[in-house]
Amino acid sequence: MSNMTLEQLYERFNVTPKRRPWSGQDLADFCDVSLRTVEGWRQTGKGPPFFNPKGTRRVWYAERDVLEWMASGAKRSTSEAA
Repeated sequence: MSNMTLEQLYERFNVTPKRRPWSGQDLADFCDVSLRTVEGWRQTGKGPPFFNPKGTRRVWYAERDVLEWMASGAKRSTSEAA
């Protein structure tokens, strides 16, 4: 996805490192969308990779995966394909 270091990703997105997995709500807050939107991304495969520990229903996102997913959507022009 991205060849940027984690520190470069923190700087690019002006993120204070949490250095822990993000919840769905953390992701929603970061992207300024609803938790329902995040759930939709997860169901359709449009969001960042996620994991849920065996035997739980909790969903978590690795901080690096979230930032790389954001960086993967970078465009230079509005005429670029989505």
